[in-house]
Amino acid sequence: MPFAALLTRHSLAAALALTLAFAHFFSAIQAQQPELGKCSERPRVITGALFVDYLRWCVESVVDDPEIEPFSFTALEAAPDGSLFATRPLAGQVVIIEDSDGDQLPDTMRTFAEGLNMPNGLTYHEGDLYVAGGAKIYRISAGGSVDTIVNDLPVGSGFPIGGLALGEDGRLYVPVGAPCDNCEFGEPERGAILSMTLDGADRQVIATGFRHPADVEFYRGKLWSLDSAPRSYQSGAVDEVNQVETGAWYGFPYCLGADTVNLASDEFDCASSAPPRVLFGAGARPSSLAAYPYDTLTGTADTLVVVLSGEPTQIDFVGYKVVMLNFDDGDQPLGATLLLPFRIESTRQAYVPYDEGGFFWRQYITLSELGWGIYPQQPLAVAVNSYGWIYISMTGGQIVALRPANETPPWDDFYPIWTPMHPDYNPSA
Repeated sequence: MPFAALLTRHSLAAALALTLAFAHFFSAIQAQQPELGKCSERPRVITGALFVDYLRWCVESVVDDPEIEPFSFTALEAAPDGSLFATRPLAGQVVIIEDSDGDQLPDTMRTFAEGLNMPNGLTYHEGDLYVAGGAKIYRISAGGSVDTIVNDLPVGSGFPIGGLALGEDGRLYVPVGAPCDNCEFGEPERGAILSMTLDGADRQVIATGFRHPADVEFYRGKLWSLDSAPRSYQSGAVDEVNQVETGAWYGFPYCLGADTVNLASDEFDCASSAPPRVLFGAGARPSSLAAYPYDTLTGTADTLVVVLSGEPTQIDFVGYKVVMLNFDDGDQPLGATLLLPFRIESTRQAYVPYDEGGFFWRQYITLSELGWGIYPQQPLAVAVNSYGWIYISMTGGQIVALRPANETPPWDDFYPIWTPMHPDYNPSA
């Protein structure tokens, strides 16, 4: 296993043991909702531009400012007080978006911190915001004072530092991309998941073999990450959602997906790599994920929301969407509910069962032809707040919120019983 000798006596499995005891409790939390009127009564509802399941969700505008492009908001983090943080890496800023009119929805944006080095990952803990960017990790207080706790993450060529997560063990987890699109490399902290204390000390390599682990998240008491294949791959299920295990090697650069050989090697065998939990077609480009423990709407509890940004260099639209994945008790994928884009007129697109071939969604080649969906804009990041509202950022300087529609849809007319959105969900049907 590459670089296994660098792993210390601190085991991720042991560190996460505390969270397992709580996994069942958090699997179906009933989020307390403030008073929400019907969608038609809400002042910032978006109609006719974005396509979601409008019988279940209202789409509401949080930020809409095309002038602050490109790639405005690459990471989102919902704070306990209801405010929303977002990164603007090319501007070197973290912004905060706060509620100004008392409807609980953030709407007013201001600069929270600036002069940062490519901020591109966020996590919040006890009043402090932790930000990953470039070679640094910053800790920003509620008053906006900035402390640099790490200044030597391995960066340069290749992929920027992506997400940031805080474990129940009180440690930070940081995904670091490979130094190249598709080549062999020897830097032990590249293409890896790192762990460290809240002051940046005791840095450890937890797992290796990633190309572009764009984000990390704790879900069901375990650490999960993403990965995507080189741009040269135009087919095959080789983009990934991974459950991270201590000491595991996830294949790159010699292997992609479950068992696809990428670079020939006499030393590394794809059979020894840790298999992905979920596979997407090449070009899906998973970029962000968020655990969704809330029973806000039928079928939402204990799911994982994943953003698929899409690959502009290919015409196969396996990305450009946001999905909600559900799993069985053994963490094996069952299927995906389409959050964005979605058309209620076609319930076949509401839910896609998972099979070993992975998720492709090639039928969405018609997106641009039919004029629905968000293409050519790309979704970038997702966050979930304590009400179970879903925030999604996308190119074009937009952040939207998916909030419950507060109306009971006609279940049997629109949701087949084999979809999780039906209250009598029966996957065998």
